[in-house]
Amino acid sequence: MLQPALSLVLEALKEIRESQEKTFRVSRATLNRLLESRRHQNVPDIAGRAASLGRVRDRVCVCTKCPHLARSRTQTVFGVGNPDAELMFIGEAPGADEDARGEPFVGRAGQLLTRIIETMGLSRDEVYIANILKCRPDMPKGTPGNRPPTPQEMQTCIGYLIEQIEIIQPRVMVALGATAVEGLLGARGVMRELRGKWHSYHDTPLMITYHPSYLLRNQSPGEKRKVWEDMMAVLEELDRPISERQRNYFL
Repeated sequence: MLQPALSLVLEALKEIRESQEKTFRVSRATLNRLLESRRHQNVPDIAGRAASLGRVRDRVCVCTKCPHLARSRTQTVFGVGNPDAELMFIGEAPGADEDARGEPFVGRAGQLLTRIIETMGLSRDEVYIANILKCRPDMPKGTPGNRPPTPQEMQTCIGYLIEQIEIIQPRVMVALGATAVEGLLGARGVMRELRGKWHSYHDTPLMITYHPSYLLRNQSPGEKRKVWEDMMAVLEELDRPISERQRNYFL
């Protein structure tokens, strides 16, 4: 994982202190060189993770484990973002927009998720976004909308997501909605009882919150505030600063 800049600087100062008996002074230029050298040390690891994800993606692209989904999909929707991300968002399955573009969370719900991520002080390129299912669940011809994946479909596809998580090794995961929770934890619960509390996925902290599509259907300021409070808890878990403006923010 890429460490925060401050942690890298403190670590570098500690090494210098331990290697010298006399009082020392470090210029800003020296600190910048130390910080830059530490960043480069992570480059091979990031490249290796990206290559590993690429190999999984190649298998997903030709997957026919669910024949009915393989026949109806436009393309698979693997995942997007930083292969070395500290934060990973997990949704349920691609919708029509995602099926058309091959990228998760690009429709109206995806636009809201992007807004949430950016208000957290991050970008889509810094986090990683994926779904339990890599294919859009099929719908009867001419029927609009999307349907949630079945338990059998999730059980068949979950292995790909597990590989993504094992490669990326995020510090924190966020499950978006009850279906994502069921896929990750194997049990479906009531969202108002699950959200806002820390859970664990194989020792990785897991925050459960409402799916962005729920907020599009329910415009209650109180429900929107709950999701934002969940995201502030995520920022705290990641040791990220939270401004006063962020604390008072409503989606």
